[in-house]
Amino acid sequence: MSETEYPALSEIKATQVNVTDGRRLRSRDSKRKIVSAMLELVREGRVAPTADEVAQRANVGLRTVFRRFKDMESLYAEMSVAISEKVAPIIDERLEHDEWWKNFAQLVERRIRMYEIIMPYRIAANALKFQSTILHARHREMVRDERERLVAALPEFILQDSVLAEALEAALSFDMWNQLRNDQKLSVTKAGDVVYRLVGQLLPEAKLTRTKESPGGAIDGYPDI
Repeated sequence: MSETEYPALSEIKATQVNVTDGRRLRSRDSKRKIVSAMLELVREGRVAPTADEVAQRANVGLRTVFRRFKDMESLYAEMSVAISEKVAPIIDERLEHDEWWKNFAQLVERRIRMYEIIMPYRIAANALKFQSTILHARHREMVRDERERLVAALPEFILQDSVLAEALEAALSFDMWNQLRNDQKLSVTKAGDVVYRLVGQLLPEAKLTRTKESPGGAIDGYPDI
């Protein structure tokens, strides 16, 4: 039997690599579709989408959902990662001023922007956090991080007044933003004005002036996830 009747070993290996790479690409693509579907449903107001709803929106089979994510808990984890990656550029923006009150003003505007972007997802996560160890842990991390960033932006003489520090944290919390936007039905601009008034009354030393409208609505959800 001649050698030409058999494919070369290198050709077999190349075919195997191509097949493996193709499977990986399809796996990543379906995983991305599933996460995107979950985020879309939450953005539209479905606080706790079911696996069936996610599968239908992603246009994949239910088995595919659970092949890529062993349970809804792991899907929540992936959703949390996607949201964190999206707002990381805002959260990690450097406080670049020498004067503490300018850095504090930058932090306030950043909070307003970030809260408006993540609002539907954080509402959903808050509703589900007692059913999900991942979401509960992530909630605790976010609250801790927000507190640490606030403390880092304030001078020691203000932090020494513990009641004032706690009041500032409450005024700049997501719960406050959610109250203004969803319970009191205020616009982004009006809600931002209220936050500035609250914080300005608590901390006149910060010399807060709102020089621009909050760009909260400028990034419309997560269409690219």
